[in-house]
Amino acid sequence: MKKVLLLLGLVISALIFFSFISKSSNNEKVVICHIPPGNPENAHEIEVSVNTVEAHLAHGDNLGDCPCDNSDEPDLESR
Repeated sequence: MKKVLLLLGLVISALIFFSFISKSSNNEKVVICHIPPGNPENAHEIEVSVNTVEAHLAHGDNLGDCPCDNSDEPDLESR
């Protein structure tokens, strides 16, 4: 009986372990506004794995789209 319980415990532990691995290795992507260190004028949107979001936020990137760049629109103050 002890062997059966031990085997059952090992099987359940293995299933739990592999379910955590499969969740962390999924292909979910997140859009961030990537601000290159030392070159903030070159901020641009990129898609990254959910597993790397924390690292990007740690060096100054932001979640979501970058602010709209209106450089293509005419400057109304210069008229």
